[in-house]
Amino acid sequence: MSMNVFFQPFVGRDYTTGGIFGKRIMVLGESHYCDEGCTDCGNVANHRECRTFTNGVVNDYLNEDKPRERWMSTFLKFERSLVGHETEWPERQRIWQSVLFYNYLQVAMGGPRKAGSDAEYRQAEQALFSVLDQYRPQYIIAWGNRLWGQMPGGERWQDGDAISIDGYTVNTGNYALSGGGRVKVMAVNHPSVGYSWDYWHKVIETFLKR
Repeated sequence: MSMNVFFQPFVGRDYTTGGIFGKRIMVLGESHYCDEGCTDCGNVANHRECRTFTNGVVNDYLNEDKPRERWMSTFLKFERSLVGHETEWPERQRIWQSVLFYNYLQVAMGGPRKAGSDAEYRQAEQALFSVLDQYRPQYIIAWGNRLWGQMPGGERWQDGDAISIDGYTVNTGNYALSGGGRVKVMAVNHPSVGYSWDYWHKVIETFLKR
């Protein structure tokens, strides 16, 4: 794993086989938030213990003994949009163990819904490509239009055909992977607010058939 990757991805135990989806799917969040206020967040030498932050978040969500917190509704709404119905514990485990979850920004934000700086988005590009080249997903579903607008362009990127459902158009594209092959990419509205999981299920279902 490249040293550019500070927050290591959560890799579900069934991800490589595609799990319940039969396809390798990367779920791409935008950022973690943390109220520690470190001035050198992302420094591997000083904050090695934070590299497992992403895994801790997903494992907390999947731990039935953990009290439910507000942020968890983001994961709940998104998982329902993957399968198209309300979900309960056993299925929830199967869903998240079938995917890879990675947060794009490699420094934590000071609060929810905050955006990174342009420099922080640019610094995260190489980390994303190193994760893509290592884990070789077939599909990426990114969380939010802000993130979609900041994702890398360049020579690896190619525009794809838009998906139009119920009068709303969702853009897609794909990235080249090292050694051949491409990964298809789209974005959903951020599942934290005003997220219609039944609508997004229709879009995701169409996307995953491509």
